[in-house]
Amino acid sequence: MTLVPHTVTVTRIVAASPAAIYAAWTEPDQMRRWYATVVDADVRVGGRYRIELHEADGSVNRFTGEYLALEPHSRIAFTFTHHSQTPEDRISDETVTVTLREVEPGRTEVTVTNSWTGPEFEPSYYEDLRSGWEEWVNRLEKMC
Repeated sequence: MTLVPHTVTVTRIVAASPAAIYAAWTEPDQMRRWYATVVDADVRVGGRYRIELHEADGSVNRFTGEYLALEPHSRIAFTFTHHSQTPEDRISDETVTVTLREVEPGRTEVTVTNSWTGPEFEPSYYEDLRSGWEEWVNRLEKMC
């Protein structure tokens, strides 16, 4: 099986400052309000996190990773492993980078880039992944 690099990106303007959005991604109490039902995060470069999303249908999606970069009010990068999906040997080197850019006072461009190495997938896989990140950004926007 040939593994190739992949990227899915979601960009949105959110009516909040970069500082408020950075806090929403890095303060566990705020993360619980929009990002995940369960948040256990050691938010520092090299620190690890574990999040769980408890869905209405009773399913639980679990994610773990390590913080790679924390640049206040501008950039967050972390590894990202989804423990409730396809076998992990199909996807490797998965990272998420969140970039924040103030476009005017109180309005920030949020760009979420999910990158990984893996086999080619059906187009619906990328659409579902993009839709998932769009839903997370929707939740972030409502909280801010």
